[in-house]
Formats: sequence, C-alpha cells, structure tokens
Amino acid sequence: MKLEPVFFVKENKLYKIDDNSPFAAEQLQKIEILWSKVELEDEIYNEEFLASLRDDLKSLEVQGKFAVLVPIIDKPLENAEQIESFTNACNHTARRVKDCISVAGFEIPAEISDFHDFIEILSKKHAQYVYFSHNKEIGDSSIVVY
Repeated sequence: MKLEPVFFVKENKLYKIDDNSPFAAEQLQKIEILWSKVELEDEIYNEEFLASLRDDLKSLEVQGKFAVLVPIIDKPLENAEQIESFTNACNHTARRVKDCISVAGFEIPAEISDFHDFIEILSKKHAQYVYFSHNKEIGDSSIVVY
C-alpha cells in the first residue's frame, strides 16, 4: 500500500499538500525509536515492538495528529557495515508502519554523515516521507531543519 504524501518542504518549511498551508514542525509528535529495540540482533527485528509502534501511530491517525520518527543510535556505528545495518533497521521500521498516515517522516540522526544515502534507501518504497534534521549546515532544500 503506497500512501500519498501529506506534506512537502519549501524553503526549509513544512506545508500540507491538501491546501498548501504552513504546518509548524513543532506540532509533530516526536517518537524516539531505539535501534537496539528495533534490531535485536543482525537482521533480527523486534516485530512485537514494531506492531506496538504501528498501533500507537494508528491512534495518532484517528486523532488527526502527525509524528516524526526519531531513530536513536544506541549501538556502535563505526563502519560501513554498521551504518548499513542501522539504515536497514530504519527501512524495516518504515515497512512496518507503511500504512500509517500519521507518519510525516523521519529525523536524520546527526551521526549519519551521508544523509542522501539514508534518504534514498527509505524513499525507494516510502516516497511520502519528509526528512528532518537539527543540523543547521545541512543545506538541503528538501529537508526541514528544526
């Protein structure tokens, strides 16, 4: 099931597609997701946790609220293999919540230097997401810096 985007980014600001109205990123509920909670072992995912996350997101959807998923890196991230594992865990999370309209997008962790790769992998099947960052120097017009 592919969802249509709800938001778009213009000049580092978030807008709702249906009426082009500005939407304050501060209104998004931030949901922190520990990497270790999603990926228990290499490529072994915690489906029970992800099902619970989906339920929470569906509850937000009923309330007409939106969230940004905030991946937290709480395991070593020191080489390309670990970065790939982290990105795959985020992508797996996106697959498990793919039908949740309440998900505006993902925050890009500061530890991810190649954010384009992160976005490209998640966007292959989840083009509706917007990406968020706290890095004021990111300089990418498609990312909301908040």
